[in-house]
Order: sequence, then C-alpha cells, then structure tokens
Amino acid sequence: MSVPPEYRPEDTVIASSDNTASGPSFWVRYRLVIGLVLLVSFLHYNTAVHIHALHGIYRRLYYFPIIIAAFRGGRRAGLLSSLLVAALYIPHSLGWIGFDPAPGIEKFLEMGLYLAMGVLTGTLVDRINTSRRELAITARDLRKALDEKSRMEAELVRTARLAAVGRLSAGLAHEIRNPLASIQGSAEVLGDEFPADHPKAGLTRILLQESRRLNDVLTRFLAFARNEPGETAVFDFAAEIRAVAHLLDHRPDGPHPVIRIEAPAPVRVRGNPEQTRQILLNLGLNAVQAADTGGEVTLTVDVTDRSARCEVRDSGPGFDPDALENFGTPFYSTRPGGTGLGLATSLRLAEDMGGRLEARTGPGGRISFSLPLAPRPESEETAWLAS
Repeated sequence: MSVPPEYRPEDTVIASSDNTASGPSFWVRYRLVIGLVLLVSFLHYNTAVHIHALHGIYRRLYYFPIIIAAFRGGRRAGLLSSLLVAALYIPHSLGWIGFDPAPGIEKFLEMGLYLAMGVLTGTLVDRINTSRRELAITARDLRKALDEKSRMEAELVRTARLAAVGRLSAGLAHEIRNPLASIQGSAEVLGDEFPADHPKAGLTRILLQESRRLNDVLTRFLAFARNEPGETAVFDFAAEIRAVAHLLDHRPDGPHPVIRIEAPAPVRVRGNPEQTRQILLNLGLNAVQAADTGGEVTLTVDVTDRSARCEVRDSGPGFDPDALENFGTPFYSTRPGGTGLGLATSLRLAEDMGGRLEARTGPGGRISFSLPLAPRPESEETAWLAS
C-alpha cells in the first residue's frame, strides 16, 4: 500500500470554499471565470435580436464559468458565480440591454438551472475535498502506525538477541573465569622466581597482562549479562559529568584529547548514580578513542521541561550509516580490539533508569544520554543546593 510521506491539504484538495475572499489570490483563481462571464455577456448584448441560434448558444456558454468556479472554490464559489451570471443575464432577458428573443419561461428556467448547476457542482466538489482530506489523514495515521509497528518489532528482536547474548555471556564467563584465575595465579608465582632482567621475566609479564585483559573482558561480559536495575535516587547530573571529565582528563595511558565541559549549574535527576557514571565513562572513553591526541571531546548538559541530556561530542570521524544502524548491538565495534559491549551495556542501563541513549549524525561523533528530571519541592530545594 502506498502511503504519502506527508499530508498537505493543497496536494489533496480540488478546491477550497474558503478561497473566495478578496485579495490577490482571489483574482488569480477566478480571473478566468470573470473573464468568461463578461465575454459571454458582451456577446449577448451585442448580437442582433433575430439571430436566435447564437443567443441559445450564449445561454449555454454561461455554464462553463459556473462549473469552473465551483471546481475552484466549492459550493460557495459555484453559487456566487451563478448569481453573477443571473444578474448579468436578467437585464438582457428583460430587454433593458439588448434582448434575448427566447420565450420568457425558458429564460427564467435557464437562470434557475444556473443556480442549480453552481450549487450542485460545488457541493459535489466539497464532498470530494472532504473525502480526500479524510483519506490523507487516514494515510498519515496509517504510516505512523506502520512506523511504530516496525519500531516495536525491531525492539523485540533486539531484546531477544540481547537476552540470548546475555545468557551465553554468563555461561562462558563462568566457565572461563575459574581456569583463568589459576593461570593468573601461576603466572604471578612464576614471575617471582625470575629477576627482572631474565628473558623469561618478560614472558611472565606478557602472560600476566594478557590474563588481566581477558579478565577485564569477562567482567564486561558479566556486567552485560546481569540485568538487575539498581536502586534509583536523586543526584546532581552535572556533578557526575564533571567527575567523569576529570577521570578522562587524567588517564595514565591512551590518547589525551582536550576535554571541555559545559555543565555550570547543578541539575537534579532521578536514576542510579553508579550506573550513570558507568554510562558516562563508557561514552567518554569511546569519544577519547575517536578524537585521539590533539582532538577535542566536549560534554554538554541541556535541560528541558522533563529531562536532562548530556551530549558527548568528539572531533573524530563520526558515525557511518552502518555504525548508526548497529548502535548498541553487542560485539559490533568500529574500533580495532573493541567488543561493542560498552555501548550495549550503557544502552540497557539507560533504559532501565527510564532514560535514553541516542547516536546523532553530524560532524564528529555525537551521543546523547538523557535522564528524567527529579521533582524539586520548594521545601527541599534550598537544602539540596546548600549541600
């Protein structure tokens, strides 16, 4: 089924009866009607009385401007144009200006038909316009419903996939972590038996580093698999952002871009402070990796009526269409060595707290994280700000 992308009345309506008001648009719409009425009246007035056939033709020609006016302005325009035609034809039919030799009853019936034609045609046009407007609104609502259905289906598929990955991650992590602890402990014992300059000391250091890295990966697996929302509380969103920015600015290793903060005032939100810091840290670390040394990472707070949003921007290459489509998908990462679990975990944590995590297109990378604002009773506001 083809659904129009946007409903616009001017695309679906033959004519609108509200356009008969005076003004430039009126003359543009009805100048042909007025011109035809005046032309036919001029021919009527200046045709000899004895040429009966021409007068009969002219009477029928009046129907054309009436029909055109009805199509352009609906019933109101059809009625007004028929009244105009009758007003111009009456002096001629009565012999005040020229004379139409047709029988009187025929001439008065003709004027009645003018009125009937204008009203009938205009009424039909108005009904067509109403039906088209209703169809356009129905099509628009149908498209919204289809879009919502597609969104919900995609969300159900993503949820089922995340649940399956979570169960798999928990099982794998449990099976691997126990022998990994034995390997790491053995490597520590072996490392103590060799001096720092011994060739095997370097091998034991590599073994320890890689086992710790693998343990960190398993920790992320377990964090992703654990689907237990934490307790919510009211806290200062801006303070958490400043704390994360401080951590990013004092990392001992990795790239060191310029960190900028635009969060001057306290912002009360409701959520889990620890999970919020974890989300912000994941987003910040991704931005630092994308911006690299010499780049720039900016954390901005924007407060609306119902929520507070932190936007993390970096000067990196930004999101390509494939990355946007797979945003938050486990094990999808554009960074070499990345697991994709950081954003997947952050997305789930944000949803658990009633917030949102969205990637945005634009120059550089842009991810926004929003949380609902906490109510601020007047009795608590002064004490909270003072603390």
